[in-house]
Amino acid sequence: MRNSLLALLVCPACQGKLTIKSGTISQGELWEGALGCGECGASFDVRQGMPFLYRDDASWVSKAREADGWVAIHKKQGNYEPSEEAVDLQIPYYPEEPWIGVARSFDAALELLQLSGSELVLDLGAGRGWAAKEFARLGCDVIALDVVPDENIGLGRARPLMEHAGIFFERVIGDGENLPFQPDSFDLVFCSAALHHATDLGLLLQNVQRVLKVGGRLCAIREPWLSMVEDEEEQVNREAAEELAVGIHETCPTYADYLWHLHRAGLEPVRVVPAGALHMSDAEVQAWARDLGALIAMPNWREPRRSAWRLWAYARRRLGALRRRRLLLSWNHGASDEGERALKAVLRWCKGELFVLARKGEREEK
Repeated sequence: MRNSLLALLVCPACQGKLTIKSGTISQGELWEGALGCGECGASFDVRQGMPFLYRDDASWVSKAREADGWVAIHKKQGNYEPSEEAVDLQIPYYPEEPWIGVARSFDAALELLQLSGSELVLDLGAGRGWAAKEFARLGCDVIALDVVPDENIGLGRARPLMEHAGIFFERVIGDGENLPFQPDSFDLVFCSAALHHATDLGLLLQNVQRVLKVGGRLCAIREPWLSMVEDEEEQVNREAAEELAVGIHETCPTYADYLWHLHRAGLEPVRVVPAGALHMSDAEVQAWARDLGALIAMPNWREPRRSAWRLWAYARRRLGALRRRRLLLSWNHGASDEGERALKAVLRWCKGELFVLARKGEREEK
């Protein structure tokens, strides 16, 4: 870590100011050493240039278990050791799934964000730091935060990414539900497939709101959302059994859950849509909603197979709601046009990958 990072950091135990207690400098960074809090006396290690800023108490137990779980699952899947081709130096622009889809969502985020390169960015749940690398390439000052310090699949792997790209970003080991940063610091908080791993999504979003500047934005990609007629526990157990078995926390909120937590945290939704609809026209969204069975479709005798499929999909979703005793009232309040009505129907009845863009509004006068 560089000295300039200190101005942004706070003690995760008491929010007090941190200072350097001891350390070894390497290439302009505090590489090994310790930070101390002048208010509560807490001390935090710095290892390989990364400050470990978390409360080492019961609140960290599940995070430490999750960090170990990510290592375990990569070893089990046989992709723990960096490959000879160094795939992780190329992501997200690596021509295989899931990275093709990740890159598509990331590019859509960059298109909407229209960054100038002067922004201070927090990459939350950064993993190795691939997104932090891309933001740094644009000229932004970037801090990557994650619970995993591992040298192969965590932030410990960020150094080769930086050297390969010829850029620098700060790395912090910490907890998104107790962010160790000064209030009103960041222009952007970005995360990829991170929100749904939160133990307490509401608390995480409150922390995001606290560290964002007024007008600052949260952008989240690759977040799963669940149909309002399905059971979250069943879905998570079915889709993420391998992750759950090694201690990784998994959730699958509904669209309404995301909105409720955003509003409660003081973040104004700007665009919360299925990732697949980001570049669709209203007509394409309406056709998509009917194909998925989210909206009823009148039979078209010129396309008998498609019409039959649409009717079957529509009936299947409604019968599923009846079976689960989850009859829903109309959920198109505030829909200004047919395209928005179709999007809301998809978000109500279907599941998939969500794209979230929200902003921190002006403070209300007391």
